[in-house]
Amino acid sequence: MSDPISLMFISTGLLALLFAWFRGKALLMFFQQEEYDGPRFIDWIKEKKGFDKRASGLLVFALFLVLIDQNIDVSGLGQASIAITVIGLLSGIFISRQTTANNKKPLVMTQRASKIFWLYMVLTAGQLLGVGMIGMMAANGSWLVLDFSWETISSPLQDYDWRLAAWIGLLVIFIQSLPFSLIFANGLLAPFEERVKAGFRNEAIEKLAALSPTIIAITGSFGKTSTKHILSHILSVAKPTLATPGSVNTDMGITRIIREQLTAEHEYFIVEMGAYGPGSIARLCRLTPPHFGMITAVGAAHFERFKSLETTAKTKFELAEATFKNGGPVAVNQNMIPSDLLADRLAKVTGDYHLTGRDLSLSETKMIREGMQLVLDEGGEQHTVLVPLYGRHQADNILLTVMAARMMGLPWSIIRAALRTIPQIKHRVEVSGVQSGPAVINDAYNSNPDGFMYALEVLDVLVQSGGRRILVTPGMVELGEMHDSEHARLGQAAAKHADIVLVVTPDRIPTFLSAVRGAASGSTTVMTFEKQAEAEAWVNQHIKAEDVVLFENNLPDLFETKVAF
Repeated sequence: MSDPISLMFISTGLLALLFAWFRGKALLMFFQQEEYDGPRFIDWIKEKKGFDKRASGLLVFALFLVLIDQNIDVSGLGQASIAITVIGLLSGIFISRQTTANNKKPLVMTQRASKIFWLYMVLTAGQLLGVGMIGMMAANGSWLVLDFSWETISSPLQDYDWRLAAWIGLLVIFIQSLPFSLIFANGLLAPFEERVKAGFRNEAIEKLAALSPTIIAITGSFGKTSTKHILSHILSVAKPTLATPGSVNTDMGITRIIREQLTAEHEYFIVEMGAYGPGSIARLCRLTPPHFGMITAVGAAHFERFKSLETTAKTKFELAEATFKNGGPVAVNQNMIPSDLLADRLAKVTGDYHLTGRDLSLSETKMIREGMQLVLDEGGEQHTVLVPLYGRHQADNILLTVMAARMMGLPWSIIRAALRTIPQIKHRVEVSGVQSGPAVINDAYNSNPDGFMYALEVLDVLVQSGGRRILVTPGMVELGEMHDSEHARLGQAAAKHADIVLVVTPDRIPTFLSAVRGAASGSTTVMTFEKQAEAEAWVNQHIKAEDVVLFENNLPDLFETKVAF
């Protein structure tokens, strides 16, 4: 006897597999932004309610109709439940495609991402095949036999309702399991990925040993990339220098730069080191043993990962331990490290420290439209430098960098000349439009409390007579328990330094919003937007030549996107 439910198993099963394809691409996009960290991805799903709601809701409704049909013989309910199941799966495919297409940071199908995705598809296909085969065998008592006639397909399905209900229920479970299938696929590949990574790391270590450049390592809660940018520019004037580009600061990122870009002509190799928890810096130091270390700051950036400033300080000073083992000195920006934490680390990790404010100090900082004019004091001898960078936090980065350059033996003449020609740092208080107006301050990358505060001050410097100071911000991330207090503090500062504040994703930062409104007393206009693009559209429509606008941070899709699966 022919069985229409078998046709239903195949058709909805294939549609479910297509659903898994498009939903997998959407989920992988966010998983990639979480750096393939399973627990953090699960936390993101919980916070954003990133589990499926719409397709699963329709399937649950279809299941409800089947259960009614089991108890009350209503003609057509079986066919209606199948139709609703199909509509639910199609709606999920459509939503997944929209999510993937509309995000600011698209999915990049790297080798790792491709491997994860294809293994995920194999796993999901296996799930569907196993469940479907069991269902079809139960439906027919044997392997599949189909009759495609309309009479067969439209015949009453009451005899199969219990199997139909089980199938739809299993599809709901299947859809909800897709994020975990992605994580499981990544976990299965982890040993193989680590083996490949280990091979690449060994190649990089052997190449470093053969070429033997002077390795300068930089770490800190913030200021790493800016300090690296400034130091690379100064050292390049004196000797061939290679620095890890942009914000590359992980083991595989550094490994790739060594394997692909480091050559025998490079005398200096500057490495930015990022930390994701205790032991992170120590591991990177085993890859690139530093001859010279630089610690820029210990602060609240990424506080969520470290839980305390004490843990943050211990992790950052892993660089000092590794540098001292190699017999090298460490330059520390003591202005950006709480004094009690600095004293504790200096006592516990002993070696050749050079401290800003002691070995080289900043006598005067003057912000002008062209950048900053600094007076540096070295042993009572003062040196005036002009730097086309903005923000008082950059003054600290410059101070630390100049001290390091002096420790390496560079003369003041080279340092002054190099600083005058330094290019701006992309997305880090990057200023444009100063001459023609309106002035735009792009501080969109990885905002931190101190950098945010200093960037606000630049608004006062660059606004022209009759102009308005405009701030666009979604706030900061990864502050942990300091999230509300830091945003409240910065909200008060924003009211002082800005005439118009455009708050993106206000639900994330209620203390910032209330602090701006409370401190402004009506003198600052406050508007809210759900998307960065909406706030930018307002700026483009209303900005004048005399105005200055600060874009402070730009959230990745993980934080801005409201997932509506």
